[in-house]
Amino acid sequence: MKHTQSRLQQGTLALILLILTPLCATAQAYPDDQDQAIFSEADFYAVIPEVVSATRITQKLTEAPASISLIDRDMIRASGALNITDLLRLVPGFQAFHVNANKFGATYHGVSDDFPRRLEVLVDGRSIYLPLLSTVDWNSLGLSLDDIERIEVVRGSNVPTYGSNAFLGAINIVTRSPYSEIGASLKMLGGSQDTRRVEGRFSVPMGNAQMRFTAGHDQNDGSDRFQDGARSDYFNLSGTLAPTLADTVLMQAGFSSGYADRGDMDRTFKPVISRDSQANYQYLRWNHVTDGNGETQVSAYHNYLNLSIAAPTVADLVKYEGLPAGFAAGLLLQNPDFRLDTEHGKTELYDIEVQHTQQWIPDQATFLWGLGYRQEIAQSGALLQEQGRINEDRWRLFGNLELVPADAITLNLGAMLESSSTSADSAQLSPRLALNYRPDEQSVIRTSFSQAYRMPSLLDKSNRSIIYDPAGDVLDNVVVPNSNIGAERINTAEIGYYRAFQPVAGHFDVRIFVEDIDDAISTFWVDDDDDVIDGRRRFNANNASWRNSGAEFQLRLQPSDQFWLLLNYSYINTTDFVVNKGTAQKKGGVERPTKPQSPLHTASMLLNYNFAPRWSFSLAQYYMDDVQWDEGGYRDSYNRTDVRLEKEWSLPAGQRLSGALIFQNLLGNRYSEFYRYNEFDQRTYLQLQLEF
Repeated sequence: MKHTQSRLQQGTLALILLILTPLCATAQAYPDDQDQAIFSEADFYAVIPEVVSATRITQKLTEAPASISLIDRDMIRASGALNITDLLRLVPGFQAFHVNANKFGATYHGVSDDFPRRLEVLVDGRSIYLPLLSTVDWNSLGLSLDDIERIEVVRGSNVPTYGSNAFLGAINIVTRSPYSEIGASLKMLGGSQDTRRVEGRFSVPMGNAQMRFTAGHDQNDGSDRFQDGARSDYFNLSGTLAPTLADTVLMQAGFSSGYADRGDMDRTFKPVISRDSQANYQYLRWNHVTDGNGETQVSAYHNYLNLSIAAPTVADLVKYEGLPAGFAAGLLLQNPDFRLDTEHGKTELYDIEVQHTQQWIPDQATFLWGLGYRQEIAQSGALLQEQGRINEDRWRLFGNLELVPADAITLNLGAMLESSSTSADSAQLSPRLALNYRPDEQSVIRTSFSQAYRMPSLLDKSNRSIIYDPAGDVLDNVVVPNSNIGAERINTAEIGYYRAFQPVAGHFDVRIFVEDIDDAISTFWVDDDDDVIDGRRRFNANNASWRNSGAEFQLRLQPSDQFWLLLNYSYINTTDFVVNKGTAQKKGGVERPTKPQSPLHTASMLLNYNFAPRWSFSLAQYYMDDVQWDEGGYRDSYNRTDVRLEKEWSLPAGQRLSGALIFQNLLGNRYSEFYRYNEFDQRTYLQLQLEF
């Protein structure tokens, strides 16, 4: 591990130098201000940010029962990120990775494969988690980074608020209100991997509503080695209507289509498969203020996604599987649903929910409760073979009571009760208790305890893939369903501290945690005499457990209008990792992996410096320790440096033009994030944006 320590020391030294340089420049810019505060009371950053994602109740960070990181528009712009998952590198405890050039993953506290499945991701409260894949398909979101107002990231289990998918945490992407922007903009970006991106936006009032239209085209050719490219075309509509002073209606709809190449880049000879996608969604949310102390919200939405991979040819099986041509032809006749990659099928989600918030005692007792119903539908010959169209009905009842018995104390009591029409378990109750103590107006000490459950997804329960030989007999039982699979469980204890600063604007947030995960879902092998290939079959079972313990902090400082800095660090110690692989002779027994299931250290830094009028410079530094990804294998530690330089010009009639040069992995330290041969190299992009 000497090389890892050396790299970490070098990265730390570089960070210190990069931080001190602009700070010194700032000090020189204000030589006469040594004895006085740069900011006035009105400029103070400690108007503590308000969030909704912890409990669904609008709360200050000092009142919330969880650690929450906010990614605002300044951070989005300064990061130079081209996709949402890259932004999550700025959240302590998160790991984001490229599975291949155009397949992305994000997980919290490691322990993941190429389909991270224990995070809930929402857009304005609409879940984009896919029951067919048990994860999020970031390619088919059809969401521009310019659509985002902020991202609220709940670090730690948030099942009491958003249900099973929020097992380890929740990401709520809050889009910009159509009222916040008037006019139009056009953005173009091009660069490495032959990337071509065009985005157009237009916001206009229509009667007593405000509407925004967004359309975009995004395309690249992928890596030189694999040519794993992608293309996406999308259109979104967002509208806000206020028919009365007491009512607000949010309407959203959108669709996207395109393709993204798929493949396992752990071998250079593996196939790269084109996966087409078509997606659409419709979302309606109504808020009604019932009186001065109450509000009712009703929401309904529908998500649809169709993933399509062409059936392989005889030549494909000869080339990639080494099969004789005659045998391959017979195999394809007996297995019409066989695909060289399994991301194939249709999935739909219908959701309706009502929630009510009531202040029983103003500023002392607030209660939120809600009831929701969700139907998940999936159909896939590759993943759910011979089962046709399957569905699951889920009900949820949730609530949170916020009590303020004294000025310095906030108590949050929350819980979620979930039931599933296809689960082997009865309804599961996930409770949380949190106590916040505020020694002063700018700081809080928080303790929180929770027990939460993750109900198995449709894929967890129903995954089935069997390959038949040309005679119609079983050749390989790849995976079979397990109707007895149960819920995963996590017990979490944490203590946190949050502090806002003055006169130097900023904040500090630290979280110390212990997470015990039991009955986690993983692969289980048993002997199978009918299986010709390897004499075994596998299915999903509740056969894994581990403990995460550690600490993470975030520090943001803005000593002047010209300069701000964000620092993140996390220490994650994953211990007692045990997985029971089953009873099969060739691959079974209890395993206790010795390689790190989570990176012990992760760190990131983002600074922005406006060094001249209409000029800005930003630098991002990312470090992740070595880790053993399930399926992806062991990956060494890496450092990555990104730089962004922007210039703005004012044009006649209030128009504005800006240009930005973005360098990713500026120092050219080529590294692999997930698969061995999917390397991240130095990349350069030029971006132009016209606002009119």
